[in-house]
Amino acid sequence: MRVNPTETERLDAAAADAADEEARQAADVAALYEAEAPRLWRFFRRRATSPDEAQDLVHETFTRALGQGRQTKVRNPGGYLTRIAQNLLRDQAKIARRRSANLHVSADDDLPAATDPIHLLEVRDMLDRLDLAMLELPDTTREVFMAHRLEGLTYAEIAGRTGLTIKQVEKAIARAMVALDRTLGPR
Repeated sequence: MRVNPTETERLDAAAADAADEEARQAADVAALYEAEAPRLWRFFRRRATSPDEAQDLVHETFTRALGQGRQTKVRNPGGYLTRIAQNLLRDQAKIARRRSANLHVSADDDLPAATDPIHLLEVRDMLDRLDLAMLELPDTTREVFMAHRLEGLTYAEIAGRTGLTIKQVEKAIARAMVALDRTLGPR
């Protein structure tokens, strides 16, 4: 079968167009990598354990983006790469969680039975001493200490609640710790 010369020319032109398109896409990818890789590296560096891991994640992001085989033009390539980077971090976190779940040992399995009467008496005695020591603290010191230790408030929140300065809150907590240490003994 003989091929018509005009058809051959059309096939050659189509092949040349495809080669030109591929070269243009390669140049676009190189320009995109040059523009976005530093930003992605900084994004990953804040979340990764090492610079090498951050660089690997940047490469994986571009590999995923190019592996999608997108035929359509992405309107916001930077945003698209950021979304891929976030999903990549989520995937890594899921994998790490699965791995660590296999290593988890439940503390409930190892709890000793609370049937030792001597231990129960010692705990009750220590709680009684703690109660007395707390009652011996000045009202403001006790209030500040309990707000921090029991309610989990920050120094600034306690200062706002009590009208004290943050430095006064710090000193009140320190005084409470010293008094409790003296009463209860070393930890």
